[in-house]
Amino acid sequence: MPHRERASEIDDVATAWAAKVERGLTTAEKTELDLWLDGDSRRLGAFVRAQAAWIHAERAAALGAMPETQEPALTGDAPDEEARPPRLSRRLVLGGGGALAASVAAAYIVGIERYRTLESGIGEIRHIALNGGTTLTLDTDSRVDIALASGDRKLSLVRGRMFLDVILRQEMPFMVQVGDLLLQTAEGAFSLQSLVNSPIMALVTKGSLIVSQSHGMFGQKRTVRVGTDHAFTLASDALIRATDVRPIVAGQQEQFLAWRDGMLSFGGQMLADAVRAFDRYGPTRIVVVDPELARQKVTGLFKADDPRGFATAVAASFGAVVTSDGDVIRISAQKLPTG
Repeated sequence: MPHRERASEIDDVATAWAAKVERGLTTAEKTELDLWLDGDSRRLGAFVRAQAAWIHAERAAALGAMPETQEPALTGDAPDEEARPPRLSRRLVLGGGGALAASVAAAYIVGIERYRTLESGIGEIRHIALNGGTTLTLDTDSRVDIALASGDRKLSLVRGRMFLDVILRQEMPFMVQVGDLLLQTAEGAFSLQSLVNSPIMALVTKGSLIVSQSHGMFGQKRTVRVGTDHAFTLASDALIRATDVRPIVAGQQEQFLAWRDGMLSFGGQMLADAVRAFDRYGPTRIVVVDPELARQKVTGLFKADDPRGFATAVAASFGAVVTSDGDVIRISAQKLPTG
């Protein structure tokens, strides 16, 4: 008959892992920890309690020594081993008993939550059905991580662009983490992007979003509400403000959401910015040779997988010329004849 670990044995191993996490895990140790957590359903809870106790002990040490407390004597029969409250070694619980671990665990985010990853390839648009009826659309070269224990109601946008159509569930809101922002909605639809060298942007087409931002564990929390037909834009490392929310007219929405149909829509962006948008969709690169030409404004709707067609159309509009060398397309200002 296989040996079933006692609760105290699990607690001791969990405490040892919590100590290792505090000093930093190697890649091999991360793998070993994952395997240990998967081996018994009781281990994750024990590990959360152990981490919470470590955090409290560090805070207590920073605030100064606490007086020892005398444990009351136990009378009667000893409780069953499985029913005992968690026993943490090195006296990490400084006078609070089991209630301490519970309160600390509620106050801190424990950094061991595990995820499944969804990604789209270069040039790929993915449509994914999530639990509960919510649908997720990923733009090219995009990635989201979904917390395994959330029932597909908590995800992180790691990079790229996505669109969510969220179905109402009373027991918990839908949450999306992007950078230091947390977006929450009970029901609705919105697009969200986090692209290199671009601000974070969310566009709400149905329902509303609550966007919050906190700096540090005890930092001040800032919150804004983004309603239907409104967009939220935040530059990198900026603090959110009410002025970051603005109304969006129908034409602007269509332009911003054209990627869902494999299109790129521009309404006055510089050519250099339009070229960067095309670069995300395939190996072909467009190079604008002349800086003045790169600053010209582009308007129109183009197929995201046809950079040559885009370059040809742009060159015709600006009197430029297009040359190709393998996967590199160059747009150059036309040279006037000299004589």
